[in-house]
Amino acid sequence: MTILKHIKHNEIDFTKWDKTILSSEFPFVFAQSYYLNATSPGWEALIIGDYESVFPLTIKTKFGYKYLPQPPFTSQLGAFGKLTLETELLFYNFIIENFTLIDVELNYSNQLKNEFISPKKTYILNYKNNFQFNKNTKRNITKAQNSGLLVQNVFGTDVLLLSQQYINPFLKEEIHLSDKTIKLLDNLLINAQKAQQVFTFKVIDDNGNIKAFGHFLSNGIHALYLKGVVLDRNENLGSMHLLIKHAIEYFADKSILFDFSGGSKKGLGDFYKGFGGEEMCYGFLQINSLPKILKLLKNKK
Repeated sequence: MTILKHIKHNEIDFTKWDKTILSSEFPFVFAQSYYLNATSPGWEALIIGDYESVFPLTIKTKFGYKYLPQPPFTSQLGAFGKLTLETELLFYNFIIENFTLIDVELNYSNQLKNEFISPKKTYILNYKNNFQFNKNTKRNITKAQNSGLLVQNVFGTDVLLLSQQYINPFLKEEIHLSDKTIKLLDNLLINAQKAQQVFTFKVIDDNGNIKAFGHFLSNGIHALYLKGVVLDRNENLGSMHLLIKHAIEYFADKSILFDFSGGSKKGLGDFYKGFGGEEMCYGFLQINSLPKILKLLKNKK
């Protein structure tokens, strides 16, 4: 008989946890302990066996009700490790019995299907497959190069300092994220640096002015475009095209999958497809069994 254990944050063996994530069919960085520690502080876990199969619980409480939100800056979570449909059902049955509100993105290897799971997509490159940039992407890259733009690596304290200078204001003023949420990104970068999994690049002009800036994470299999910002929108020099090109080439011998981290919006999807990105569809589990009045309050946010 398969036994499912629910363990608190201070009981999680992070070494065993990360070993399971990294040995999974799709070892997404989102589920590594350093990532969850930053984006969902105090997260708990469901464990089968000796970490043979795991499921992160990103628990929050509001109005006395426990719920499972999808953490900021995070995509595919769900079940990892040795998976069967029976295993996934064990996890699923636990969470629907214990949480009144569930918003959890299930990773690509999760096969569970029901009326509460809708499709989401990102765009990826598999370095084992042939891919090529389209004409528009090549044209923008050439424009950036002809404008004298160059890509440089960012190291040390500049990773966080430049992120706070360029990305944080963009997230606050244009994406309208709260200071509390933006702080999670700062913490994620700090954790990722300690784990030696963050790679940051900047595009500069002849005078050293930054025209684009972006963070990427990689665990040796999954390379993720975490967050970036374009600073030459009015000039339209193709700086972000040059940045992404550099990152794709940089991780070609360091990862297997390059994840563009999104693409549901047509404009972004077209941008990523221009680099040869292919759709990766996965499930988004959403259940709301809150009392009616609380459902109304949630919908007003």
